[in-house]
Amino acid sequence: MRSKGFILFLIIIQLTSNSIIASACTIFTDSQGDRVLFAGNEDQSPTESYLLVDTQGPIGVVYLATPWQEHPLIPQMGMNEEGLCYDTNWIPNEALNSDTDFTTYEDWPVPHLMRECSTVEEVLVRALESNWGSSISYQMHFADATGDAVVIHPGSNGELTYTRKPSGDGSLVSTNFNLERLKSGDYHCERYSTANEMLQAGHELSVEFMASILDATHAEGQVSTIFSAVFDPTGTIYLYINHRFDYPVTLNVEEQVALGARQEPIEELFDGLPAQGVTLEEMAPYALLGIVLIGLYIHHRQRTA
Repeated sequence: MRSKGFILFLIIIQLTSNSIIASACTIFTDSQGDRVLFAGNEDQSPTESYLLVDTQGPIGVVYLATPWQEHPLIPQMGMNEEGLCYDTNWIPNEALNSDTDFTTYEDWPVPHLMRECSTVEEVLVRALESNWGSSISYQMHFADATGDAVVIHPGSNGELTYTRKPSGDGSLVSTNFNLERLKSGDYHCERYSTANEMLQAGHELSVEFMASILDATHAEGQVSTIFSAVFDPTGTIYLYINHRFDYPVTLNVEEQVALGARQEPIEELFDGLPAQGVTLEEMAPYALLGIVLIGLYIHHRQRTA
Protein backbone atom coordinates (compact mmCIF):
# COMPACT_ATOMS: atom_id res chain seq x y z
CA MET A 1 0.00 0.00 0.00
CA ARG A 2 1.36 3.44 -0.95
CA SER A 3 2.18 5.75 1.92
CA LYS A 4 0.49 9.16 2.27
CA GLY A 5 3.88 10.77 1.61
CA PHE A 6 4.22 9.06 -1.76
CA ILE A 7 0.65 10.00 -2.74
CA LEU A 8 1.33 13.65 -1.79
CA PHE A 9 4.46 13.54 -3.96
CA LEU A 10 2.35 12.42 -6.95
CA ILE A 11 -0.14 15.24 -6.31
CA ILE A 12 2.69 17.82 -6.29
CA ILE A 13 4.01 16.52 -9.62
CA GLN A 14 0.51 16.50 -11.16
CA LEU A 15 -0.25 20.06 -10.07
CA THR A 16 3.09 21.23 -11.45
CA SER A 17 2.42 19.54 -14.81
CA ASN A 18 -1.07 21.05 -15.04
CA SER A 19 0.23 24.55 -14.40
CA ILE A 20 2.78 24.16 -17.18
CA ILE A 21 0.30 22.85 -19.74
CA ALA A 22 -2.19 25.65 -18.97
CA SER A 23 0.30 28.43 -19.85
CA ALA A 24 -0.48 30.54 -22.95
CA CYS A 25 -0.39 34.04 -24.53
CA THR A 26 -1.24 37.35 -22.85
CA ILE A 27 -1.95 40.56 -24.84
CA PHE A 28 -2.89 44.06 -23.63
CA THR A 29 -3.27 47.67 -24.72
CA ASP A 30 -2.95 50.69 -22.44
CA SER A 31 -3.37 54.41 -23.13
CA GLN A 32 -2.83 57.53 -21.03
CA GLY A 33 -3.30 60.90 -22.72
CA ASP A 34 -1.35 60.84 -25.96
CA ARG A 35 0.72 57.79 -24.93
CA VAL A 36 -0.34 54.38 -26.28
CA LEU A 37 1.45 51.06 -25.82
CA PHE A 38 0.56 47.53 -26.92
CA ALA A 39 2.26 44.35 -25.67
CA GLY A 40 2.16 40.56 -25.90
CA ASN A 41 3.86 37.34 -24.83
CA GLU A 42 4.26 34.53 -27.35
CA ASP A 43 3.94 31.27 -25.39
CA GLN A 44 4.68 28.04 -27.25
CA SER A 45 6.67 24.86 -27.02
CA PRO A 46 10.28 25.71 -27.97
CA THR A 47 10.44 26.48 -31.70
CA GLU A 48 12.21 28.72 -34.17
CA SER A 49 11.02 32.31 -34.36
CA TYR A 50 11.58 34.95 -37.01
CA LEU A 51 11.50 38.65 -37.77
CA LEU A 52 9.29 38.87 -40.88
CA VAL A 53 9.06 42.07 -42.94
CA ASP A 54 6.14 42.35 -45.39
CA THR A 55 6.30 44.98 -48.14
CA GLN A 56 3.64 43.52 -50.47
CA GLY A 57 0.99 46.16 -49.75
CA PRO A 58 0.75 49.95 -49.59
CA ILE A 59 1.69 49.85 -45.88
CA GLY A 60 4.79 47.95 -44.75
CA VAL A 61 4.50 45.58 -41.79
CA VAL A 62 7.02 44.14 -39.33
CA TYR A 63 5.93 40.81 -37.80
CA LEU A 64 7.28 38.36 -35.25
CA ALA A 65 6.49 34.90 -36.62
CA THR A 66 6.75 31.19 -35.81
CA PRO A 67 5.76 27.89 -37.38
CA TRP A 68 2.35 26.66 -36.16
CA GLN A 69 0.96 23.15 -36.65
CA GLU A 70 1.05 22.43 -40.40
CA HIS A 71 1.84 26.05 -41.33
CA PRO A 72 5.54 26.80 -42.00
CA LEU A 73 5.29 30.40 -40.72
CA ILE A 74 2.48 32.37 -39.06
CA PRO A 75 2.77 36.10 -38.21
CA GLN A 76 1.98 35.96 -34.49
CA MET A 77 2.20 39.70 -33.71
CA GLY A 78 3.31 42.83 -35.49
CA MET A 79 2.96 46.53 -36.29
CA ASN A 80 2.66 48.41 -39.56
CA GLU A 81 4.11 51.75 -40.62
CA GLU A 82 0.91 53.57 -39.59
CA GLY A 83 1.17 52.29 -36.00
CA LEU A 84 -1.54 49.62 -36.28
CA CYS A 85 -0.61 46.77 -33.90
CA TYR A 86 -1.83 43.19 -33.95
CA ASP A 87 -1.57 39.95 -31.97
CA THR A 88 -3.64 36.75 -31.60
CA ASN A 89 -4.79 34.57 -28.71
CA TRP A 90 -5.53 30.93 -29.44
CA ILE A 91 -8.90 29.90 -27.96
CA PRO A 92 -10.99 26.69 -28.07
CA ASN A 93 -12.35 26.15 -31.57
CA GLU A 94 -15.82 27.58 -32.26
CA ALA A 95 -18.11 27.23 -35.29
CA LEU A 96 -18.72 30.20 -37.58
CA ASN A 97 -21.44 30.89 -40.11
CA SER A 98 -19.46 30.90 -43.34
CA ASP A 99 -20.88 33.71 -45.51
CA THR A 100 -19.77 33.54 -49.15
CA ASP A 101 -21.33 36.99 -49.75
CA PHE A 102 -18.49 38.45 -47.68
CA THR A 103 -15.00 39.14 -49.05
CA THR A 104 -13.16 35.83 -49.39
CA TYR A 105 -9.37 35.82 -49.53
CA GLU A 106 -7.21 33.06 -50.97
CA ASP A 107 -5.12 33.19 -47.79
CA TRP A 108 -5.51 34.46 -44.21
CA PRO A 109 -7.26 37.88 -44.05
CA VAL A 110 -5.03 39.32 -41.28
CA PRO A 111 -2.02 40.20 -43.49
CA HIS A 112 -4.38 42.00 -45.88
CA LEU A 113 -5.78 44.06 -42.99
CA MET A 114 -2.29 44.95 -41.78
CA ARG A 115 -1.14 45.96 -45.30
CA GLU A 116 -4.16 48.16 -45.98
CA CYS A 117 -5.54 49.55 -42.68
CA SER A 118 -4.28 52.33 -40.41
CA THR A 119 -6.88 52.33 -37.64
CA VAL A 120 -8.97 49.97 -35.53
CA GLU A 121 -12.12 51.43 -37.11
CA GLU A 122 -10.87 50.47 -40.58
CA VAL A 123 -10.00 46.97 -39.34
CA LEU A 124 -13.48 46.47 -37.89
CA VAL A 125 -15.22 47.48 -41.11
CA ARG A 126 -13.05 45.15 -43.19
CA ALA A 127 -12.91 42.22 -40.73
CA LEU A 128 -16.65 42.04 -40.16
CA GLU A 129 -17.23 41.95 -43.93
CA SER A 130 -14.71 39.13 -44.52
CA ASN A 131 -15.28 35.40 -44.74
CA TRP A 132 -13.27 33.69 -41.96
CA GLY A 133 -14.39 30.15 -42.80
CA SER A 134 -16.61 27.70 -40.97
CA SER A 135 -14.74 27.72 -37.64
CA ILE A 136 -12.16 29.74 -35.74
CA SER A 137 -9.71 28.88 -32.93
CA TYR A 138 -8.29 32.33 -32.16
CA GLN A 139 -9.24 35.90 -31.39
CA MET A 140 -7.48 38.98 -32.80
CA HIS A 141 -6.35 41.96 -30.73
CA PHE A 142 -5.70 45.22 -32.64
CA ALA A 143 -4.66 48.67 -31.40
CA ASP A 144 -3.78 51.92 -33.16
CA ALA A 145 -1.89 55.14 -32.54
CA THR A 146 -5.03 56.97 -31.30
CA GLY A 147 -5.43 54.57 -28.34
CA ASP A 148 -8.36 52.70 -29.89
CA ALA A 149 -8.18 48.92 -29.35
CA VAL A 150 -10.42 45.95 -30.06
CA VAL A 151 -10.50 42.17 -29.72
CA ILE A 152 -12.40 40.46 -32.55
CA HIS A 153 -13.77 37.09 -31.46
CA PRO A 154 -16.59 34.58 -32.13
CA GLY A 155 -20.00 35.56 -30.81
CA SER A 156 -22.70 33.33 -29.36
CA ASN A 157 -24.62 33.26 -32.67
CA GLY A 158 -21.86 31.96 -34.94
CA GLU A 159 -20.95 35.44 -36.19
CA LEU A 160 -17.80 37.41 -35.44
CA THR A 161 -18.25 40.14 -32.88
CA TYR A 162 -15.86 42.28 -30.82
CA THR A 163 -14.95 43.72 -27.43
CA ARG A 164 -13.65 47.28 -27.68
CA LYS A 165 -11.61 49.38 -25.29
CA PRO A 166 -13.59 52.38 -23.94
CA SER A 167 -12.53 55.66 -25.54
CA GLY A 168 -9.97 57.77 -23.72
CA ASP A 169 -7.57 56.53 -21.04
CA GLY A 170 -7.86 52.84 -20.22
CA SER A 171 -6.82 49.34 -21.13
CA LEU A 172 -7.92 46.13 -22.83
CA VAL A 173 -6.63 42.64 -22.02
CA SER A 174 -7.05 39.32 -23.83
CA THR A 175 -5.74 35.85 -22.98
CA ASN A 176 -6.89 32.38 -23.99
CA PHE A 177 -10.61 32.46 -23.33
CA ASN A 178 -13.10 33.98 -25.74
CA LEU A 179 -13.81 37.53 -24.51
CA GLU A 180 -17.48 36.88 -25.28
CA ARG A 181 -17.45 35.08 -21.90
CA LEU A 182 -16.86 38.37 -20.08
CA LYS A 183 -20.59 39.05 -20.39
CA SER A 184 -21.52 35.93 -18.41
CA GLY A 185 -18.47 35.79 -16.14
CA ASP A 186 -17.90 32.22 -17.31
CA TYR A 187 -14.10 32.30 -17.37
CA HIS A 188 -11.08 31.88 -15.13
CA CYS A 189 -7.55 32.93 -16.09
CA GLU A 190 -4.90 34.03 -13.62
CA ARG A 191 -2.91 35.77 -16.35
CA TYR A 192 -5.94 37.83 -17.36
CA SER A 193 -6.58 38.80 -13.72
CA THR A 194 -2.91 39.66 -13.11
CA ALA A 195 -2.61 41.87 -16.19
CA ASN A 196 -5.94 43.57 -15.53
CA GLU A 197 -5.11 44.29 -11.88
CA MET A 198 -1.72 45.78 -12.77
CA LEU A 199 -3.27 47.96 -15.47
CA GLN A 200 -6.11 49.14 -13.21
CA ALA A 201 -3.70 50.12 -10.41
CA GLY A 202 -2.24 53.62 -10.47
CA HIS A 203 0.79 53.69 -12.76
CA GLU A 204 2.80 55.79 -15.16
CA LEU A 205 2.58 54.32 -18.65
CA SER A 206 6.01 53.32 -19.91
CA VAL A 207 7.76 50.54 -21.81
CA GLU A 208 9.21 49.34 -18.51
CA PHE A 209 5.74 49.14 -16.94
CA MET A 210 4.39 47.12 -19.87
CA ALA A 211 7.42 44.82 -19.68
CA SER A 212 6.73 44.27 -15.97
CA ILE A 213 3.26 42.92 -16.87
CA LEU A 214 4.78 40.69 -19.54
CA ASP A 215 7.18 39.41 -16.90
CA ALA A 216 4.38 38.81 -14.37
CA THR A 217 2.37 36.79 -16.92
CA HIS A 218 5.15 34.92 -18.75
CA ALA A 219 5.25 31.12 -18.94
CA GLU A 220 8.04 28.63 -18.24
CA GLY A 221 8.16 24.86 -18.80
CA GLN A 222 6.95 22.67 -21.66
CA VAL A 223 5.11 25.74 -22.95
CA SER A 224 7.29 28.80 -22.47
CA THR A 225 7.41 32.46 -23.42
CA ILE A 226 9.74 32.30 -26.43
CA PHE A 227 9.54 36.02 -27.20
CA SER A 228 7.68 39.11 -26.04
CA ALA A 229 7.27 42.62 -27.39
CA VAL A 230 6.11 46.08 -26.43
CA PHE A 231 4.87 48.09 -29.42
CA ASP A 232 4.93 51.89 -29.44
CA PRO A 233 2.62 52.96 -32.31
CA THR A 234 4.85 55.96 -32.99
CA GLY A 235 7.11 53.42 -34.71
CA THR A 236 9.20 51.38 -32.27
CA ILE A 237 9.16 47.72 -31.22
CA TYR A 238 10.89 46.62 -28.00
CA LEU A 239 11.65 42.92 -28.42
CA TYR A 240 12.55 40.43 -25.68
CA ILE A 241 13.57 36.78 -26.02
CA ASN A 242 13.02 33.82 -23.65
CA HIS A 243 11.44 36.06 -20.96
CA ARG A 244 14.68 38.08 -20.60
CA PHE A 245 13.06 41.41 -19.79
CA ASP A 246 16.38 42.95 -18.77
CA TYR A 247 17.68 43.06 -22.34
CA PRO A 248 15.35 44.48 -25.05
CA VAL A 249 16.33 44.85 -28.69
CA THR A 250 14.85 48.01 -30.22
CA LEU A 251 13.49 47.93 -33.79
CA ASN A 252 12.40 50.96 -35.79
CA VAL A 253 9.53 49.89 -38.05
CA GLU A 254 10.21 52.45 -40.78
CA GLU A 255 13.88 51.44 -40.94
CA GLN A 256 13.05 47.73 -41.00
CA VAL A 257 10.59 48.20 -43.87
CA ALA A 258 13.14 50.30 -45.79
CA LEU A 259 15.55 47.34 -45.68
CA GLY A 260 13.05 45.33 -47.72
CA ALA A 261 11.01 42.14 -47.42
CA ARG A 262 12.83 39.35 -45.61
CA GLN A 263 12.78 36.89 -42.74
CA GLU A 264 15.58 36.36 -40.27
CA PRO A 265 15.86 34.37 -37.04
CA ILE A 266 15.03 36.45 -33.97
CA GLU A 267 17.92 34.83 -32.10
CA GLU A 268 20.39 36.55 -34.47
CA LEU A 269 19.16 39.91 -33.16
CA PHE A 270 20.32 38.86 -29.67
CA ASP A 271 23.89 37.78 -30.49
CA GLY A 272 25.23 40.02 -27.72
CA LEU A 273 22.78 38.80 -25.06
CA PRO A 274 24.75 38.39 -21.81
CA ALA A 275 24.37 35.19 -19.80
CA GLN A 276 21.66 35.33 -17.17
CA GLY A 277 22.55 34.28 -13.65
CA VAL A 278 20.05 32.57 -11.36
CA THR A 279 19.13 34.73 -8.37
CA LEU A 280 18.38 33.50 -4.86
CA GLU A 281 14.80 34.72 -5.30
CA GLU A 282 14.40 32.56 -8.41
CA MET A 283 15.92 29.55 -6.66
CA ALA A 284 13.77 29.84 -3.52
CA PRO A 285 10.66 27.94 -4.81
CA TYR A 286 12.83 25.06 -6.03
CA ALA A 287 14.74 24.92 -2.75
CA LEU A 288 11.46 24.80 -0.81
CA LEU A 289 10.14 22.01 -3.07
CA GLY A 290 13.39 20.11 -2.53
CA ILE A 291 13.04 20.38 1.25
CA VAL A 292 9.43 19.14 1.05
CA LEU A 293 10.40 16.17 -1.12
CA ILE A 294 13.32 15.23 1.15
CA GLY A 295 11.00 15.38 4.15
CA LEU A 296 8.46 13.15 2.38
CA TYR A 297 11.19 10.68 1.45
CA ILE A 298 12.46 10.48 5.05
CA HIS A 299 8.91 10.07 6.32
CA HIS A 300 8.29 7.29 3.79
CA ARG A 301 11.50 5.48 4.77
CA GLN A 302 10.62 5.69 8.48
CA ARG A 303 7.13 4.29 7.85
CA THR A 304 8.43 1.35 5.79
CA ALA A 305 11.55 0.53 7.89
